[in-house]
Amino acid sequence: MRTSSCICYTTDPGYLLPTLVSAVQARRHSAAGTADVLIYCLDAPAAMNRIFAHVCEAEAIEFVPLDSKTIDGANAMLARLFLGRLLPADYEQFLYIDGDTQITGALDPLLNYPVPRGQFLATSDPMTFAAPGPDRHGREITAYFSSLGIPPQEQHLYFNTGVLRVNRDGWDEIGMEAWRLFKSQGARSRFPDQDVLNIAGMARRIPMSLCWNFPIFMLNAGVTDRIAPRIRHFMGSPKPWHGSFLPWDAAAHSPYLDIIAKYPELAPYLPLMSNAKKFRYVFQQHFKRGLETLTWAWNERRDRILSYENSLNGTADWPGFGVTAQPA
Repeated sequence: MRTSSCICYTTDPGYLLPTLVSAVQARRHSAAGTADVLIYCLDAPAAMNRIFAHVCEAEAIEFVPLDSKTIDGANAMLARLFLGRLLPADYEQFLYIDGDTQITGALDPLLNYPVPRGQFLATSDPMTFAAPGPDRHGREITAYFSSLGIPPQEQHLYFNTGVLRVNRDGWDEIGMEAWRLFKSQGARSRFPDQDVLNIAGMARRIPMSLCWNFPIFMLNAGVTDRIAPRIRHFMGSPKPWHGSFLPWDAAAHSPYLDIIAKYPELAPYLPLMSNAKKFRYVFQQHFKRGLETLTWAWNERRDRILSYENSLNGTADWPGFGVTAQPA
């Protein structure tokens, strides 16, 4: 028997193994009977589907192969727009999570929060903490938001779409409007899937704590202890499955090795990186660590992050969780 809530992922063959790791962690960090866990995988070969379906069954995860033709040819990045149509009717609420994440804390407070009809929870995107600002980066972000048609007084509301806690009722309307915008605009914007969701859904978004969608580079911002991340989002490159690189450590790489040790048939599906790229990234990450510490930990960006967190009205029952509006 299905629950009334689920945790869901949309992915493709290239990201399937990392997505599986996140889904396994989500299963372990959510109480039995609270939510089901589903992975929708687009356009994978039949043999790959069979292997991952077997592993998912063993891990109490539902694996759903999907032909992109059934969602108007959209790719995995855009498949979240169709979740209102893809998910079984039993699910009234869902938690969408990107596959380049790791779950390190209990998800139950987020899963149990009754999102109002027609609305969803999302964190502010890191770009909103860098703009407006006097530096070139801040000015470029402000100009980018303006190019999307977002007025200056609303640019701080731009949200990240890597983790979305959604009331099913109303998501199809938001998703299909975003899909219409994507088809009309093409991929001209920098973050096409995220941009169209912001344009279509900004008025319906409720801010939530960064503990549920923590950009991994913020480890260098000196805010980790204050936010206590439960979902870590590995934005950018390299990714933790590529190796033990800053800003994370070996503990972030080990879950991918652990699942292969448990299911050796998954080994061919671990995304690899050449030694030359690894060397370059190791060098770059040491430089970035210093730069991000200077630009995030010791100036107004850190203050904006903490101010955002302080503005969220959490309760003692939901540590690290806050929203700026209560459900009706």
